[in-house]
Amino acid sequence: MIVRLALLSLSIIAAQAASAQESTLLSTGKRITPLGSQTGVGSFPANMLLTPDGRFVVVTNTGFRQYLSVLSAQDGKLISRIEVGKARDKNNKQGLYYGLAFGGSGTVGQSIVRPEDVRHTLYVSRGAEDKVAVYTVAGDGKLTDTGRRLDNPGLADGDKKIANIVAGVAVSRDGARVYAVNNNTTTETGLKGSLSVLDAAANNVIRKIPVSGFPFGVAALTAGPSGDRKVYVSSERDGVVSVVDPAAGTVTRDIRTGQNALALLLDKSQRRLFVANAGSDTVSIIDTGNDRVARTILLRPDDMRGLPGATPTGLALSPDERRLYVTLGDMNAVAVVELPAGRLSGYVPTGWYPTSCVVSADGRRLFVANAKGVNRRNPNSKPVEDRGKYIQDIIEGTVSTIPVPDSAALKRMTTQTLLNNRIAEAKNAPFANPGIEHVIYIIKENRTYDQVLGDVKQGNGDPSLVLFGRKVTPNQHALAERFVLLDNFFVCAEVSADGWNWSTSGMANEYVSRNAPYNYSGRGKTYDFEGQNNGVPVDLLGIPDVARAPGGYIWDHVAKAGLSFRNYGCFVSFVDPKTRQKEGPLAKAPDNGPNKRALVGHTDIHFRQFDAAYADSDAWLTHHVPFPKQVKTFGKFNATSRFSEWKREFDQYVKDGNLPRFNILRFPNDHTNGTAPGFASPRAMVADNDYAVGQLVEAISKSPYWKKTAIFILEDDAQSGNDHVDAHRSTCYVISPFIKRGTIDSRFYNTDSLLRTMEILLGLKPMNQYDAVATPFAFVGSEAGNDESYDAALPDRKVISEVNTATTYRARESARFPVRQADAVPDDLLSDIVWHAVKGRNVPRPPVRYGLQALPKPPKRDDD
Repeated sequence: MIVRLALLSLSIIAAQAASAQESTLLSTGKRITPLGSQTGVGSFPANMLLTPDGRFVVVTNTGFRQYLSVLSAQDGKLISRIEVGKARDKNNKQGLYYGLAFGGSGTVGQSIVRPEDVRHTLYVSRGAEDKVAVYTVAGDGKLTDTGRRLDNPGLADGDKKIANIVAGVAVSRDGARVYAVNNNTTTETGLKGSLSVLDAAANNVIRKIPVSGFPFGVAALTAGPSGDRKVYVSSERDGVVSVVDPAAGTVTRDIRTGQNALALLLDKSQRRLFVANAGSDTVSIIDTGNDRVARTILLRPDDMRGLPGATPTGLALSPDERRLYVTLGDMNAVAVVELPAGRLSGYVPTGWYPTSCVVSADGRRLFVANAKGVNRRNPNSKPVEDRGKYIQDIIEGTVSTIPVPDSAALKRMTTQTLLNNRIAEAKNAPFANPGIEHVIYIIKENRTYDQVLGDVKQGNGDPSLVLFGRKVTPNQHALAERFVLLDNFFVCAEVSADGWNWSTSGMANEYVSRNAPYNYSGRGKTYDFEGQNNGVPVDLLGIPDVARAPGGYIWDHVAKAGLSFRNYGCFVSFVDPKTRQKEGPLAKAPDNGPNKRALVGHTDIHFRQFDAAYADSDAWLTHHVPFPKQVKTFGKFNATSRFSEWKREFDQYVKDGNLPRFNILRFPNDHTNGTAPGFASPRAMVADNDYAVGQLVEAISKSPYWKKTAIFILEDDAQSGNDHVDAHRSTCYVISPFIKRGTIDSRFYNTDSLLRTMEILLGLKPMNQYDAVATPFAFVGSEAGNDESYDAALPDRKVISEVNTATTYRARESARFPVRQADAVPDDLLSDIVWHAVKGRNVPRPPVRYGLQALPKPPKRDDD
């Protein structure tokens, strides 16, 4: 049964909301009020474990700066740590991932020993290295790398090797065997995952057992009659827990628990197994005697009953096992469950995106890992300590040490948590649609506010950070000044991996949140974030997409409402020519075809996907200045640009009077391709992108649809530059006759504000808790008074004709950039290249700290 919490009434929450308005919102639109003391532990701490003697807490992480850390269980202070994979060495692929397990402890000396003589053996997953590393933690907290590595060779996928991505680890009763979960799938395994049984002494793989797709957590029975005969493995793709017989090498049962089954935790008796279902916002309790779900507890607030967005990620039991603590990543809280009553009793507010927790042995302290730390703002106009300026590098994860609350304190904390999550604001009455029937949604790539609009005097900009000012982006400047200037708009994401999910789903699920920084640090995870898993369009095969947010995509909701829609370039396949003709799953995804079933039949396959060699606009054609390596036409209709292909269809819609209600487009060229010789310069690519925006607005404003249309334009993320307010602050343009001329709005808005506004205009309900509480744009008026048509400003020929040469700054490195894969290169490297290409070689940019991502080999192009 589902057990729900009777929370405080909305009237009480609303009465207290005013006092919380002063606190700065996160870029996601939520607040944090972190409790206790904080200890920095590197980038994206993902898991924690108490040492067997209860004296220390071990922390591992999956971000840019990876440390295995040991903290005191008395006060949370750092005792020792080891960095894994030097961040300055871009060729070093070493890295941690998620799994932690102790496999027995030993002592040296007599019956009374010194603390440093105690040795706890610690097994640690090393992700895409396909190894389990062996460390020891001494009785004084000293962490030592023994140098031992248990090898777990990766998977074959055609003619290439795919890393297993070792996630959860567990140890047998006698310590002789280590169970390693392989968090990946390939076509060679029938898109299933696996569990490796490793011989700890001989260092070999005893067997590899197929389990459900993208397995993650593991828990092994080591006591009683089932000891060493049952191993439980969660599947974050399929929402099941597999019961594995490790000796027989078989799965005896799959227990369906909930969407995105994640963390697993056994109680002391090993009679109960707790499962965190990240996508369902529930915890399942499995009876290990009969391997059935005994109870499921819902963890989201009552007023969000039908909306996902709590995201259980980690589990911990109090020493008396009467309380279960569950970290809720997207509520920035820990849920407290009273197990005897089987009910949720409240929330403890935490830092940003908690992933795991442990309770001290005496039950007095709660330790919580905050993947994105406790800073509400992360400006990157200057280097942050020694970490440079790149968004994924400057966000410091922390561990909070919090006194365990009593009932009275928990009640106050629950109230604060609901305020932080703006629960009362979900009931706010939305503005009335003034008559807008058609929504055009344009998603661009990776710019901050200061990079583009920092030179607009009416806004809060820093002119020194401007790279693509008025001369390069005349249309975006003109549109911001004529319609609305938004200088306090934030994208919710850090990079394109989570950015495309936030932009289309209003949130990123736990798989995306964890793997985006891991992927971008170059440690080996595939870019699985736009409809393909390891290159396979799984949704077209009827298989769940592990990266799908629990509330689905905006087009799913448009389709469910029975509205017409059209997709141009979003969530479409890139299929390498070498694999395009193969039989099997890849045959389901023709190059440039949609990855999602809902988009089939609604996607213009002649609109070119991400490709830095293809133009967004027709500026090059007007000025007769193609760049040497340009793809000059694409598709059945020989479109000369993305805009021209969109315009071809738009003209037909105008003729037939049937423009779809919702149109989503990708104009990606402001991403740039660095200084690759033979390609347009960064300024030329951004100018091309700007003109495409201007051309589209002009076309709509001179059509019969102008007074019925609203155009929304944002960047999927803001990772490729600097901003003096926050690394998430970005540009947003809203264009409609219903916006008063010259509006300046400095209120907080974000990606979900834009989505919520579009939902209201289309008559859609929210997708999740984020867009449910997001503030819709308040500047949309009731009269279409700003209805003068718009004439696009053609970029200066000198700008649009700029071409990179072999002597351009860092041209040799840029030449290796893949042109058809967004964010396939170290983005801080690209930012450095763009800065000096625009500002000049001798204009200093503060030193940066590079991630580990090595430059990939460019894929074979169609036109090679």
